[in-house]
Amino acid sequence: MMNHPHAHQLLGFYRSCYLADSRDLDLDNLGKLPANRWAWLEGREELASGGVPLLPLSAELGHGLAEAQALYQRELQLVYGVLPICGRLQLESGGSQTICGPLFYYEASLQPTTDGQSHLLAIDPQQVHGNWRLLRRLFDESGNASLDGLPLPTGTLDAASLGQLLAWVARNTQVREVSEAAGFPQLVSDEVLAKALRRRSLSLQAGAFVALVPRGSGSRGIAHELQLLQDAERLSPALLQLLGETPAAQTAGSTSRPQRLPAQLSAAQCQALANAARHPLSQISGPPGTGKSYTLAALALDRYLQGESVLLVSRSAQAVRVIAHKLREDFGLRDGVLEGDGQSLRQALRERLERLLQGEFEWVSEQVEERQRSELEVLTEAERLLSADFRKRCEQAVRWSRLLLRAERGSLAFWQRWLQVPWVRKRIGNSVRPWALLDELRDCQQRRQLLSREHLNSHRALNLKRLLVSDRALFVRYNQAIRARNSQRQLALFEGIDPAHLLAAFPIWVVTLDELHRLLPLRPELFDVMVMDEATQCDIASALPAFQRCKRAVVTGDARQLRHISFLSRVRETQLLQRAGLQAEEREAWSYRDNSVLDLVGLQLASQEAVVFLDEHFRSRPALIRFSNELFYDQRLRVMKERPGLDACDSLQLLRIDGQRGRNGVNEAEVERVLELITAHLAEYQGSPLKPSIGVLSPFRDQVERIRLRIGETLPLEQLREFRLLVDTPYGFQGEERDLMILSFAIGRESSQAANYLNRADLFNVAITRARERQVLLFSGDERQLSAMHLLRRYLEFLQKPGVSWQAGAVEDTRQNLCQALEGQGVSVWSHYPLAGQVLDLFCRRGDKCLAIDLIGFPGEGEGFLELERYLVLARAGLETLPLSYGLWHEAPEQAVQAVLARL
Repeated sequence: MMNHPHAHQLLGFYRSCYLADSRDLDLDNLGKLPANRWAWLEGREELASGGVPLLPLSAELGHGLAEAQALYQRELQLVYGVLPICGRLQLESGGSQTICGPLFYYEASLQPTTDGQSHLLAIDPQQVHGNWRLLRRLFDESGNASLDGLPLPTGTLDAASLGQLLAWVARNTQVREVSEAAGFPQLVSDEVLAKALRRRSLSLQAGAFVALVPRGSGSRGIAHELQLLQDAERLSPALLQLLGETPAAQTAGSTSRPQRLPAQLSAAQCQALANAARHPLSQISGPPGTGKSYTLAALALDRYLQGESVLLVSRSAQAVRVIAHKLREDFGLRDGVLEGDGQSLRQALRERLERLLQGEFEWVSEQVEERQRSELEVLTEAERLLSADFRKRCEQAVRWSRLLLRAERGSLAFWQRWLQVPWVRKRIGNSVRPWALLDELRDCQQRRQLLSREHLNSHRALNLKRLLVSDRALFVRYNQAIRARNSQRQLALFEGIDPAHLLAAFPIWVVTLDELHRLLPLRPELFDVMVMDEATQCDIASALPAFQRCKRAVVTGDARQLRHISFLSRVRETQLLQRAGLQAEEREAWSYRDNSVLDLVGLQLASQEAVVFLDEHFRSRPALIRFSNELFYDQRLRVMKERPGLDACDSLQLLRIDGQRGRNGVNEAEVERVLELITAHLAEYQGSPLKPSIGVLSPFRDQVERIRLRIGETLPLEQLREFRLLVDTPYGFQGEERDLMILSFAIGRESSQAANYLNRADLFNVAITRARERQVLLFSGDERQLSAMHLLRRYLEFLQKPGVSWQAGAVEDTRQNLCQALEGQGVSVWSHYPLAGQVLDLFCRRGDKCLAIDLIGFPGEGEGFLELERYLVLARAGLETLPLSYGLWHEAPEQAVQAVLARL
């Protein structure tokens, strides 16, 4: 008997939900399939209408389908479809596209007859799936209905169910001719169907077919692996905890060592690395622009250096490619990352294996790698000593400054005035300046990071050499397995291969969820750590095989951004929950429809220590993130690009347009303004070697499609590729960023109802946080027509308010004297300036150079000193910080001023 029965019930529930949702199955045009993998049925339809439970197929068709299904058991899915939509769909571009896909379909199975000469086709009439991919293209969004309203039959397709379906299709889709399907279950002939396909309009026909179809990018292999999971005797610790169980044993990894990385990480990032080493489940919350991808790259590298394997996955290929890019470019790992990079990952793996077996890799001696490791340890220890010495000097500066201040006030004893004060003054003149220690520490850090990059690749090359010497035959066998042309042979070749050796050769895998099943068998704890990026966009079912493949899992995302889209109704989900043996009351906790992977992980974490919030916002100029920071993140984000005077820049611009939203959902005036803005941007940077990227976002699909059409008609596409132009809805922009963002809200004064769609926190937050440098808002409406709490109204009113001006507050005389001395040298000075979540004693700027000054031992608020970690935070914000003691200012003011000027 299986352990953890509740977990297995949940696995069955999630598989059923996944099959019911089946979003990405491509059934738009059966004519694209090979002729031997599908066929129309003739006569009277018997399966969907309940005539017979098993339908005999011709020997030729049955054998052909059975053979293909056996060879491609994970690649292809057998479906039975009814009521095909046939004809040509007229496109906005002026062309047309052939459509031949079912209104709905069933998963089907083949059973051989007793004599083995033919096959019987079976379906479960209770498991009906709408052809959502096609219906989304044909759905008429101008009405009040939704796709959820499609009246799919709950049992056999009888006359009443058929009438409801025909009426719904005629009312809510571009299919206007439905009467020809009224004869169902009597099926029309092939000739009638061929004639319907040639029409310029769409019609619904009384037809039925059986077909072997590719599972599609969203479901290929995942359904098969969910079935394997449901039957598995052993589940990984990460998967068990995700499903509400307590793992039998905690599989903690070796301790995190961020000091070995070629990077300077924040305290939160270091905590994320430590969590990945010890918790079966941990979470990183990464709001927009907070260095999430950089953190994940550092995490993967840290685990690799501790001898562990890492699986980096996401729904989006773009998300995982960004992490792979950072591993190569920011961290310098040349050859340890396995990713597709624009080609299929299977092809990339084939090429890498071929090169390894041919001996095409860097050859490094053990002596070189050992020397680099020893030097790294020396530099790491030197950093530790310099850090301790810096703190000691700062504490010393505070004590000496206090003594001098007491001497000025006449509150010292006689012996202190005549013995201690002269001694302190002499020591101040001769001692090492704290900034000199800081400069030495920075130099040491830079040398360590450079050496760390070299050591990474030496370590990698040496491991490869050892593996190929001891296990070359295993890599030959895996090379054969990955080249197998069908999944049956691939599984046979995988048997007996120890994946630990393969993962030692390729320690970091960068894969989309849809690619995973094609490359690695579904074995528990295959990887030490799995990292899932953009987990808010991952549905739970698709992610489960990835959790099974790891000992520990880290999920990242932002609960205040968009979740995955599911077309599964809550009623249907509750039915599937109960069918799996669970209680209806459990739906909210385990919902596939309403919960993302991030939501489920958040519910199942054993300790709050397993959650890290990244709060350093690097991406945008302050004006671009301020509204989201205040409304969605409770001012928790520390804006690293904050600088005095930036509020007055044009990073955020509102353009009021005299336009209206047409009945087709398009605001033409805004479309034309988008073209003007793009044209101006292209002209401005035409001769520049750097091409600032462009994004155009509209919440409405009709507006997006119209903008794309007009861009294609009027602008040079080759040039636009240089600027990485992306035009999409917020769903297409999650995880993306651009230098220039143009937002077309596409509403007018008479379309306040359409504006209700914008009043969603997740969608709105994504829409307004994609820009790095500049954002232009196009708005044709009147925000005063919206409710006072509507997000769009609050945003537009927020933009028109004057920014909160910086208030210096009272400044002590000593500090004021220093400010005046600097201002006399042409330096602008701000006292008590807030930046990156802390208040700087002084912020200085001369020309385009900036400097923070940490006052040590000064009277009042300038008495203490910043911890070294705060200096590193400011350095990540691009701001150097100078520690300046009152003692030095008192004894050698000119030297203090020159130290500031030297850095400006």
